[in-house]
Amino acid sequence: MVLTQDRIAADLRRLGVQSGDVLMIHSSLRSMGHVIGGAPTVVDALLEVLGPAGTLVGPSFNYETALDPNFVLDLPNTPSDMGAIADEIRRRAGKNRSRHLTHSLSAIGHHAQTIVTAPGPTAWSADGPLGTVFKLNGRFLLLGVTYQSFTACHLLEVAFRLRYRKLDTLSRSLCRTDGSLIPFESIVFLRDVGYPGYDFNRLGQAMEDVGLTSVAPVGNAIARLIPARLLREFATPRVQRDPDYLLQQGSGVTPLTCGVTLTLPGGVLSVVDPGGVFRAPRT
Repeated sequence: MVLTQDRIAADLRRLGVQSGDVLMIHSSLRSMGHVIGGAPTVVDALLEVLGPAGTLVGPSFNYETALDPNFVLDLPNTPSDMGAIADEIRRRAGKNRSRHLTHSLSAIGHHAQTIVTAPGPTAWSADGPLGTVFKLNGRFLLLGVTYQSFTACHLLEVAFRLRYRKLDTLSRSLCRTDGSLIPFESIVFLRDVGYPGYDFNRLGQAMEDVGLTSVAPVGNAIARLIPARLLREFATPRVQRDPDYLLQQGSGVTPLTCGVTLTLPGGVLSVVDPGGVFRAPRT
């Protein structure tokens, strides 16, 4: 499958993405098929659909590279660990990136500054950048990935004060605009001993079953569009009844009924056709 900007934009509109949306995306470029122009084309299509009043938010996470004790966070220049589309958003956002060692967000558009400068003390605080996406009645787009990649569910874990999350502090360095380095700390939420793993698919599939999530192909990717407000409203009574609702209950996670879940090196994809996943030609 060969995709152009026009085709991607049309698929996004069919999914329900609208002009003026505040949209946070988790994505897999290769799930979509062969995108002419790669990640820049996907971001161009997203910005086209969102329009000048919209806001695009990407995960500029560094929870893998920040494990290095010599890690330095250079906000405009440190790549995201979250794939090509997320890193293209980070590159275009420039300085519009929140200050967090492991879970920063980058944003482009109308509400970008409001989101990345939100004052919350942690990545998961209600008044932090991700919490601000909720406050702005944003929506979340899972593009070719499952709910296991749905970071907003971690905010719910913290908001619900679930027993298996604990606070810690990570200390690394921050690069200032003049190139000098200063010590920098971020609060992180670690998982407690005996943590069995999370099953965010359980919550997501339950939302799909009652029609709260829009699901449709974007190219070869299965895309899911989830309103932040409905996510919180739907999750709250279930977690109140069962504090382990977001945890794995057995040896695996809940299977999704729409699309094919494909586990590959580097990630778990959700696609229409496993044969349509883009594989770069061997050189």
